[in-house]
Amino acid sequence: MPLTHIKVAKDLQELTLHGSKEFPVALYETTMSMDSMDFLPLHWHKEIQFVYLKSGRAKYRIGANVIVLEEGEGLFINASQLHEAKPFQMEQAIVYCINVDPIIIGGHEGSIFITNYVLPYLTNQRLPYVKLTKELSQKVACMADILREQDAFYQLKVWRELLYIWELMLTQSLLTEEIIDPSIIVQQERAKVMLNFLHTHYQQKITLEDLAKHVYVSRAECSRYFKKIIGRTPFTYLLQYRLRKSIELLRDDEQTVTIIAANTGFSTVSYYIEKFKEYTGYSPHVYRKKFLQNIKL
Repeated sequence: MPLTHIKVAKDLQELTLHGSKEFPVALYETTMSMDSMDFLPLHWHKEIQFVYLKSGRAKYRIGANVIVLEEGEGLFINASQLHEAKPFQMEQAIVYCINVDPIIIGGHEGSIFITNYVLPYLTNQRLPYVKLTKELSQKVACMADILREQDAFYQLKVWRELLYIWELMLTQSLLTEEIIDPSIIVQQERAKVMLNFLHTHYQQKITLEDLAKHVYVSRAECSRYFKKIIGRTPFTYLLQYRLRKSIELLRDDEQTVTIIAANTGFSTVSYYIEKFKEYTGYSPHVYRKKFLQNIKL
């Protein structure tokens, strides 16, 4: 299952149920492409995530941190961390994402495992991610293979691999390295408030002053904080968000392009078509036709 069109709430929390209550682990093999804006959008989830780059190169943004993954490299993303990913210096990248409810590692609430070996690291806001060693990256790839094949006792095998990976990260002190400055945490929370405002009002006209007033800072500070954490200006982000929302509507094949443009905050349909083609390489009409043809095949 791909993740490039995941559903998120206004605060960017992912709404996908990963795995099941009995086995809360899920594998997603995703082909990210700059073509058609098929890359992992900004989001967060309560689960931890293990990443393995199967092919290509990918750029991950986790909070204010930017990490470039090469083919065969892996990454651990901590719970509740705002992150996104896209191909880097090439058209495509294929990535395995394994989302894991920490309870499968730590066990029931109050256990020595969850109390001593899991929660202290999940709640450390200064530890947003860990770049995995070659050995750990290969273990993530192995776990992905087990989840994909699902042969006899595969849940036990995945559990074994998870415990091994977690133990190795602990014994190699990978989970005790504090990566970010505490002041960044405050800026990240402010950026989340700004994002929520943009997601709530994206269908309306929004000015930089509107956004700055919402978080009680000057326009200059607003723009600086946002770009530092999100990696682009508020209005570049807003444009991309509107385009992604329009893609969701184009895939439904119900509304006209004119109505979609109006419903996603574009002032004119001509401006919408211009920006859509600039970002995807297609007009909205051609994109819809190509998508629907692929669905029928």
